Amino acid sequence: MRLSYRCALSALPARKFKHTVQHQPLKPQFKTISTALSQRIKPVSLRVKLLVGFSVVFSVVFAGAFYWFYTFTIDKTISRLKTDMRYTLEGAAKGVDVDELEALYHTGKPNAAGFSDDPRYYNQLAWFETVHRIEPRAWLYSYRVMPVSGQNQRARGTVPADQLEIVYLVDLWANYDAAKAARFLETERAGRAAYYVYNYQALFETPNIYRDRWGSWLSAAMPLRDDDGNVVAVLGLDIQADYVLQVQTAIRNRVLIAFIITYAILFVLIYGLSGILTQRLSRLTHSAQRISAGDYSTPMELNTNNRYPDEFNTLAEVFESMIHSIRTREQLIKEGKQTEYEIRLALQQERELNELKSRFVSMVSHELRTPLTVLRTSLELLERYGHLASEERKQQYFQRSRVAIETMTQLLEDVLTIGKAEAGKLDFQPDLIDLDRFCRGIVDEMQLGLGANHAIAFRYSADCGLLYFDPGLLRSILTNLLSNAVKYSPGGGIIDFCISCSEDQIIFEITDRGIGIPRDDQAMLFEMFHRARNVSTIRGTGLGLAIVKEAVAQHSGKVTFTSQEGVGTTFIVRLPLKSSPSPDPNSENAEKVKRP
Repeated sequence: MRLSYRCALSALPARKFKHTVQHQPLKPQFKTISTALSQRIKPVSLRVKLLVGFSVVFSVVFAGAFYWFYTFTIDKTISRLKTDMRYTLEGAAKGVDVDELEALYHTGKPNAAGFSDDPRYYNQLAWFETVHRIEPRAWLYSYRVMPVSGQNQRARGTVPADQLEIVYLVDLWANYDAAKAARFLETERAGRAAYYVYNYQALFETPNIYRDRWGSWLSAAMPLRDDDGNVVAVLGLDIQADYVLQVQTAIRNRVLIAFIITYAILFVLIYGLSGILTQRLSRLTHSAQRISAGDYSTPMELNTNNRYPDEFNTLAEVFESMIHSIRTREQLIKEGKQTEYEIRLALQQERELNELKSRFVSMVSHELRTPLTVLRTSLELLERYGHLASEERKQQYFQRSRVAIETMTQLLEDVLTIGKAEAGKLDFQPDLIDLDRFCRGIVDEMQLGLGANHAIAFRYSADCGLLYFDPGLLRSILTNLLSNAVKYSPGGGIIDFCISCSEDQIIFEITDRGIGIPRDDQAMLFEMFHRARNVSTIRGTGLGLAIVKEAVAQHSGKVTFTSQEGVGTTFIVRLPLKSSPSPDPNSENAEKVKRP
């Protein structure tokens, strides 16, 4: 069909039916497949790599060969088709009666169907029909090209001024399909082909095959000259090219079948060969993995006594030798590391022991110096001036001496308790006690040694009767916590001491409003000899809370605390209530239990 060059191509004059032309060169269209590499989760086997590599290489090579063959075949076909079209057009032009066609334009008249009943019109159609019988693919038509501003008395169309227009004369399609044919003296704006022929007066050919609703075509046009050599009309030729598309489809289908068959055969061959090549390597890899995990007893899974040894056998022998060397070297390294660890451990223990001894000696010497000084001073005063001192003054000296002795005794008891706890020999001797009376006694004892700025507010809200605890350890827990609460409240204030009871535990809660514990020291608070950085000159051994922790552990209890520096501290001790064994029948508590 004639190409509507006023649309996409703008090559040949378009027909009256104004069909849309889509320029589709017959070139293969390949889609590039881009493969994104996913993050490697596990190693890819050599066999998979070989198969993937083969697939890629084979596909690229086959695609290149197909592209070359496809392009070569189509180009040769189109070239041959263009040659036939050119020869047909040139031969047809020689048989056209140009003077008759010129006269037909000037004097011919269209009939009711839009064509013409003029004998000259039928003469032109007869010649076009003759050419069509010789080349059935060829469809001829003729037209004139002229400026709109020229004296075109025959024009029926409306083309803008100062542009070229074409006036159709004869169209072969009038004998076959009137819907496809251009009417006699029908006008239309000139396309690229008409401009080319009008300006250069030479043959024009479409570069590629194009499609419209009537099929696939190649088109050409050439000038028709009168006896004086003047161009009076243009002869156009559309040649059907559907069979070229059929050839393209046939080539693609057959090449695809050949690709699938060839690829399948080669894939099976590569799969089998890769399996043979990688099987022994997989065994060797498995053995190497076991060796890397420390299993040196795993033998190489290869037959090293092969009659025809190859590189795999040599590799297996090298692995065997390497395993022996690694095993020996690792054994030496393990022995060296074990010796080094023992030496380091011994040195660390020795450093810790020396540090502990130094801290212990420093603490004991510091804590014993003050009570010894007090004791010595009191005794010297009594010895030298006792006969002059009043009885009240003498009692003060005696009281100071007793307090100093009690302080040294408590220090020694604390050291002894820590020593037993560290050795795992801390005695746990539970007995039934009246907790209210027991705690009030401790509070009364401590209240006697407090100054005027401190007071212990004791509240007992438990109703548990007689309880089963170790009196000595419980005394250590309460006296250490209460003494710390008093000691680290230098500004004075009230120490809250509360006892409550739940279904399965007794809760001791001691709260002060003292200096508090810095956050950085709280994690090491229960370690021996550790003291918070804000204690300043407040005396202490750093053993009290360590003793509390061990004593609570003996009761299978738990000690916790909350503290804010500058605000105060609260210690909470939770001890479980357990059923006691039969108490000593001679003890006072046993008699209390037996009473109704």
